[in-house]
Amino acid sequence: MTVSDEEIETEGYSIEEFIAHWEYENKWMQQHKFFQHFQLTPETLKQWWSIKDLHEFCLKVCAIYATAKIPFERELAEYLWNKWFRPGETPCRFGNFFARFIGSYNPESPKTVPELLDAHQRICAQVLLRQGTLCPQDKKPAPLRVDDRFDDPYENHENYVLNAVFLAVFIVMDTTVPLTPSSGTWHSLAQDDPDFAADTPVLLVRTGVYQDLRTGSVDFASIEAISEKVDGNENVRRITLCGAVGFVLDLQRRNADAHT
Repeated sequence: MTVSDEEIETEGYSIEEFIAHWEYENKWMQQHKFFQHFQLTPETLKQWWSIKDLHEFCLKVCAIYATAKIPFERELAEYLWNKWFRPGETPCRFGNFFARFIGSYNPESPKTVPELLDAHQRICAQVLLRQGTLCPQDKKPAPLRVDDRFDDPYENHENYVLNAVFLAVFIVMDTTVPLTPSSGTWHSLAQDDPDFAADTPVLLVRTGVYQDLRTGSVDFASIEAISEKVDGNENVRRITLCGAVGFVLDLQRRNADAHT
């Protein structure tokens, strides 16, 4: 639904105020969904997810798998939003966000890079199978659940698609983090230093699935000086969260530029 200038002015908002408020609402929603993350287990990988759950993988730049519990998920979501979002430029409709956060820290969850790569490919396969057109199994129920009546997940389903960069790379947070920081709280730490999570060591993994990338393959040459191979594997790099996010965002920008 579009809103005319006259309607906004009648409500007492300027165009700029309306857009700023809308962007703030989207920021709150994506941060809320970020820390209500998907739990990755052999059982959830076998499931046929609801349309609503399926959409949470769509229009995200990449997946972040956490093989250890992260006690500052809310603050991490704020950090990622600030790195990803550019007012008036970044699309944030239909759940656009930098990452889909996936918890993989249950005893039976995938932990190693080969296990996570297999799980990632299976997740992408289900989304690709079901994006664009509803499958017979996805028939809209009547009536909708109460919490879906004002946010019908079956509307605009054709707009929910998997990002090509999501297919090509993902991030793994595999470092055990203390439940509390050395002083204060994670919230106060994030307030004092918005980039507090930047130096967190992570793994950056390229999947080898590049057919939808307009830039071609994923090249780690640009991060050679700030990362290191893991166990001699050319497709896995140990790098800071800041370096990984920057690399993925640059890949996303170059892919978008190639499209235009």
